[in-house]
Amino acid sequence: MFRPFADWLSNTALSKTLQDQAWVVPTSQSIHIIAVSVVFGSAVMINLRLLGVGRSGRSVSALSNTLIPWMWRGLAVLLFTGVIQTIAEPVRQFVTPMFWAKMTMIIVVAAMTAWYANAVRGRAPEWDGAASRPGRAKVFAILSTLLWLAIIVCGRFIGYTWSFYA
Repeated sequence: MFRPFADWLSNTALSKTLQDQAWVVPTSQSIHIIAVSVVFGSAVMINLRLLGVGRSGRSVSALSNTLIPWMWRGLAVLLFTGVIQTIAEPVRQFVTPMFWAKMTMIIVVAAMTAWYANAVRGRAPEWDGAASRPGRAKVFAILSTLLWLAIIVCGRFIGYTWSFYA
């Protein structure tokens, strides 16, 4: 369904320019992986705290207030490097279901993270106390971690499965 668009995009001047520069895709992929590490590491630290790991130290709200901005910055870098990779290799991205699964899960987990950030900001004392923390905190933590893991797996599988669909 997206193949005609991918073919058109791969023939644009910008795509051709990116394709002709041997350093663009590997550099973009390297930066992308670093940004994935920042986002996933931040998410895991928050999620582990929500699950009760590391009860001493910073509160849930303090940890979230520190790490969620890093997650948003990391997502911005991921968007930028992902756009570069998609323009440089549109067929590789658009033809595989893994790409679309990854994009869908990113939208879902970003919306969940925005909801979580607003909930914690609005009721920090409730989220900080292990006894008063909403029951949905554990559901969020588990689902968020699983989604980030699935996003990483789908991202890796794009490179290994796209040729089956091309």
